[in-house]
Amino acid sequence: MDFKKKIIFFVVFVLLIFGLLTYQSTRGERGVADFPIYPLKVLERGASSIIDFFRSYIPFLGKGERDIRLRLAECEGERTKYKEAAYENERLRAVLALKSERADFIAAAGVFARDPSNWFQIMWIDKGLESGIAKNMVAVTPLGPVGKVHRVLKDKAAIIQITDVNSSVAVRLQTSRLEGILEGRGDNRCYLKYISKDFEVAAGEDVITSGLDGIYPEGLLIGQVSEVDREGGEIFQLIVVVPSQDINKVEDVVILRK
Repeated sequence: MDFKKKIIFFVVFVLLIFGLLTYQSTRGERGVADFPIYPLKVLERGASSIIDFFRSYIPFLGKGERDIRLRLAECEGERTKYKEAAYENERLRAVLALKSERADFIAAAGVFARDPSNWFQIMWIDKGLESGIAKNMVAVTPLGPVGKVHRVLKDKAAIIQITDVNSSVAVRLQTSRLEGILEGRGDNRCYLKYISKDFEVAAGEDVITSGLDGIYPEGLLIGQVSEVDREGGEIFQLIVVVPSQDINKVEDVVILRK
């Protein structure tokens, strides 16, 4: 029985009690005492108690519901906070694992801002000169390179992302061993340039850093080939690469020396 039906039932019950009391009063005035009085007294007292309870409780029904909603909102906030803490803990464990694997580790840093314009794809990290960071050092995550240090200040630095149109990385196709230059496309994709039409390139092939640019360490997985158009250019194939690390989801990076 839902709440509305309970209220209706209660109202009918109270009206019934009221009718019985009225009937008893009328019969009493006429001197007729053939209707049982004691049960009516019990019902009267019970009805009075119920009415008094509802008079004191009903005004607080709304308040109780609001309190419940507020408590539920607080619980949801706590759940969100604990989930965020778990995600952060997982990210930091991955960063620490990367630190132990790399002899060229300089510092771990958090991303605190991104360039708001659409002209450049730059992220700012919360470490700078004081932490030993210098221009052209490489920012990576456990999933792959993110970019290189473009500008360094005392306590922060700007990272130009591999997806920026001004970015270029010397790379190698891991299976075919073909070498080219990975350039940003301005979105979350890159172009692999200078691969001749004479060679076969398959979608899904891994792309790794070759180290020939003297900036990015050799052998880092940087992405996978997603599209190949052998007729897209006059001399070279048009190859699209998806970075192995989604740049838009980066929250922490590790800085490696050149």
